[in-house]
Amino acid sequence: MLNSLRYPIVLLALSLTLGMWAQGGGDPEAHTRIADRHYQQMAYAPAAREYKLAADLGAVNEHVSKRLADCYMRLGDTENAEIWYAQVVKFLNRQPSELYNYAQALKGNAKYAEAEEWMDRYLVMVKPEGQPLHSNISDFAKKFTYGMDRFSVKGVGLNTPGCDMAATWNGDQSVIFSSSRAQRTGIKRLAAWNEQPFLDLYSADRQPGGELMNPRSLSGDVNGPLHEGPAVCDASGTNLWFTRNSSARGKNGVIHLNIMRARRNGGGWKGAEPFELNDPETSVGHPAISRDGKTFVFASDMPGGLGGTDLYMCKDQGGHWSEPVNMGPVVNTDQDESFPFIGADGALYFASNGQPGLGGLDVFVAQRDAEGKYSVAINVGAPVNSPKDDFAFIIDGANKTGYFTSNRPGGQGDDDIYSFVMHTPLEQRFLCTGTVIDEETGSPLIEVDVTLEDKDGNVIESKQTDVNGKYSFAVQKNKEYRVVAKMKGRYDGDEHLSTENIEQQQILARDIHMVPDAGIWLRGAVHHKGKLGYIEGMNVSVVNLSSFYTETRTTGSGGGFSFRLQPNEQYEVLFEKEGLFSMSVPTRTIGVKQGVIDLNEAVDLAFEPVLIGQPLLFKYQRWEHNSANLDPVAKTELDALADRMIVNPALQIEVAVHSDARGDLASELKLSQKRADAIGAYLRSKGVVKERLVAKGYGATRLLNHCAPGVSCTEAEHSENRRTEYVVTGVATQ
Repeated sequence: MLNSLRYPIVLLALSLTLGMWAQGGGDPEAHTRIADRHYQQMAYAPAAREYKLAADLGAVNEHVSKRLADCYMRLGDTENAEIWYAQVVKFLNRQPSELYNYAQALKGNAKYAEAEEWMDRYLVMVKPEGQPLHSNISDFAKKFTYGMDRFSVKGVGLNTPGCDMAATWNGDQSVIFSSSRAQRTGIKRLAAWNEQPFLDLYSADRQPGGELMNPRSLSGDVNGPLHEGPAVCDASGTNLWFTRNSSARGKNGVIHLNIMRARRNGGGWKGAEPFELNDPETSVGHPAISRDGKTFVFASDMPGGLGGTDLYMCKDQGGHWSEPVNMGPVVNTDQDESFPFIGADGALYFASNGQPGLGGLDVFVAQRDAEGKYSVAINVGAPVNSPKDDFAFIIDGANKTGYFTSNRPGGQGDDDIYSFVMHTPLEQRFLCTGTVIDEETGSPLIEVDVTLEDKDGNVIESKQTDVNGKYSFAVQKNKEYRVVAKMKGRYDGDEHLSTENIEQQQILARDIHMVPDAGIWLRGAVHHKGKLGYIEGMNVSVVNLSSFYTETRTTGSGGGFSFRLQPNEQYEVLFEKEGLFSMSVPTRTIGVKQGVIDLNEAVDLAFEPVLIGQPLLFKYQRWEHNSANLDPVAKTELDALADRMIVNPALQIEVAVHSDARGDLASELKLSQKRADAIGAYLRSKGVVKERLVAKGYGATRLLNHCAPGVSCTEAEHSENRRTEYVVTGVATQ
């Protein structure tokens, strides 16, 4: 298995015999020295045994504790890894990676709440750019264990106490897989990493219902003295690509992985030609090929990746493969991606421990669209995925049946092969989750009624919070929602969310804070005008117009704000965020003793970006023939612009009046200037200083269409040119 912790991208070719080094007797330092030698050679099973002896003899120090935790994690023993990482994270000089691995060990033991706590501590330490500081592990676990009846899963009969893994199709009636079941004569050869026999390739016959029978060693030139791992056959059954240890060490003394190709020769396989993209200084393994033979995907730790092992793609170019291309962040993460498989429909299945999952490696699928682009990966969920390592997923051409590998409890040994039937198609599921919290005590509130509403206030679903005060709703992408919590003795609490970019996050968290039903509260949520999305990071200031006392808060991810107000007062609410037009809204509590003032019910809190040089059209500026008089509706629209200018004191604008190309053009130019002057005078009368305003009449000099002088056009086409607009020409520095 290709995994930087449990199974490395670099598999050592060391052979071990029992008693290779003398035991250290009762001396903990001697056992530690022996363990260190094993550890440096990546022989983690004997290293763990020696470190444990040293610890049992009293050497429970930082060095031994960290090494034991690391060894157990690399060996996939999350139970013992958890025990030792619990000690490691108490050391003063603990590293971020140790918090991360402790969280992963807890996750591998299905302790999701504790794993979330430690993963969040890790995120606070490293502050990953562009990523949230909350991991949502518990909510993801709920998401991925929903709809478990999608799959039926069972172990196959050929599994042994050793490692049986990575089945791949060998036609419709058989598979090829890797196994450590062989016991060769002579010196017992074991992999240094985990002291298991080396992997060889086998074939087995496929029975109705998915059972695998009659396992036998693959005949021909494929199996050698070291590891032969994950493989793939092309659709014709002519070529077999498989993973094998390199025969030479790299510059760092490590033996990497290579991909080899064998060709079918009667009932066996002949030759072992190296894949043309192998590199002696990196590992290249875990081959996958599309049904048409034109696309090849593999895993590698080559330089320039996103981290750990990444998946790379290359294309057939008439007898040779193109340069590999990293499959990017839709698939790859800063951890490990491995075990790719390309379905008959082009979907890419793979394993990852960097994408949100249930623990260890999980199986994911990235669907391919008509243009060949891959969508954000979907976790296939339980029961295929589990808290342990789940990988090497393959599915038949009908997208119904297949196999995967797992080291979950209840199997025959280390890694086992499982068959499955998929009853319903895979689909991405998005959630809104959160906790309902008592604002006064900070405690979660249980059995609170929570409803999910659409943007028009229609109730979609209702439920109560659980024993931890949590709620969860399924939501669809590219929608706006409101979540409302109701409880006796509390004002209704609410949060807003928009799902326009939910594909990457998959889960949106919205905690709802409940306040006692006493006093007066002002609340609302700010959103973008003309598109989905609530505005995070907007400053909202409430000014008491009697005392001029001001409170300022910043909106969160749901664009929400909340203030407690005094009765019998008048207030001004100011909204400001760089790059958006500011807004000022009056409100009052005259005659109000208690209650909630929802500002969204009084005004549309929608905000536009400040785009310099982009004309903004007036809707209601209409002129009588040869007149420059403003009608009452036009003045109302100009009042709104004057308010915008006053609330946004740094804006500089130009008002422009345009005419069509009919009539005397010189006269129309003069008339357009008179109209522009009328607008300028009105705006100045409303408090807009002349230094911030230019009023310009352009006549027919800036037509928007083909309706030049003498050109026959419809009235609608001419009206397109008759327009009044304003343009932000600059934003003065404060």
